[in-house]
This record gives sequence, C-alpha cells and structure tokens, in this order.
Amino acid sequence: MTKLWKILVLALSSSVCIAEQVQQGKIYPGGSYVESSQTGIGLTIPQGWQGAWPAGSEMFVLESTTLKANIFMAMQPADENELRGWMAGTIPLDASIQLQPASLPKKTGKIYTANYTINDAPQLSGYIAAQIVPPSTGLAFIVLSADAGKLQKVKRIAVSLANSLTIKQVVAPAPTQRKGEFYQSGDASAVSDGNCTYFSSGAGSISTCD
Repeated sequence: MTKLWKILVLALSSSVCIAEQVQQGKIYPGGSYVESSQTGIGLTIPQGWQGAWPAGSEMFVLESTTLKANIFMAMQPADENELRGWMAGTIPLDASIQLQPASLPKKTGKIYTANYTINDAPQLSGYIAAQIVPPSTGLAFIVLSADAGKLQKVKRIAVSLANSLTIKQVVAPAPTQRKGEFYQSGDASAVSDGNCTYFSSGAGSISTCD
C-alpha cells in the first residue's frame, strides 16, 4: 500500500539569521530563507509566494494566490528506485485528495518530474519535482494548481526550488519508519480557481463557490 510522505520542516530559522522554532500559523514572506535544523535542508521562498506551517497541520506549504497554486514539501528515506516507484503510483495527499499519474517520471539532471490529475477535481492539476538528497532521502515538491494557464510557470518554480536547495550535513536521529514507506499526517490546504475554493483535511473535503 502506498503511504504518504512525512513532514519536511519541523524546525526553521528565518532569513534574519536568528534561529527560532517554527510557529504554526506564522507566515514566511517571499524572499525569506528557511532551513530545517533537523535535516540541514534550506531554501528561499520565491517572490510572490508565502510559506507557512498551517495550524493543525504537519506540512509546510508554499502558496501563491496570484498563480492559484500550492506547493507541499515532503521527504522520506528512499533510494532512486523507491522514489521512481512512488512517483509512478497513486499519491494520496490526505484521505480525500489523490494524485493520479498522467506521465511516467522523467529525470533531467538530478531532478525527477511527473504530471498528475486529481481525483474528483478535474479543474485541478498536479505536478511533482523530486530528487534524492544525502544521505539517502527522497525530497519532493508537490504542486496543486487551479489555473491551467499558469501551470507551466508553477512547474518551473517547483523545479527551481528543487535545484536551488542548500544542504548542510547534520547528525540526524535514526528514522523510525521502514525504508520505502511513505506517509504524511496532517491537512492539505486550500486552492481556489477563482470561482470555488477547495479545502481538504483529514476529516474530509469541502468546496465553496461564489
């Protein structure tokens, strides 16, 4: 059974160079540099985007209201075969949102990419840019887009994020998951197509329309 990937960001430091424990509900604006003290992985949030650890969730989320898209960050111990296998299958973001593969994973340089459709939400599109980072960890940027006309731009941003990561060596605790099992707990987020807003959580999903 395919399981979801675990949370990437547990502790962050901001671009003001003062280390702090990440606060649920706090928004990190575009241009901020965030880094996981437990994984040594850091990135700069793109201009025009914002990042947050939503209250009640365990997932760090990037959001652009202009592009009508979210990018979810996830990671799990894996080798390249396990990463390709995960990307080639159905990927549940939570109990109600599932990404169905629309293409086989393709590798360009060190980055694997693939396209997805979203079950029961044909107006949404999915995309993943992922790679293996040291020591042997799959890191994925999972895109949900509500504007097909802007999807290509969002894809380029996801690939750029994957290519521009900073990776520092840390002494990580031994993982409690068996290698190759992918999961994530917590809620997804909301995506709007301009008429309806689609929100999904572990308790279910709702949509609100103007």
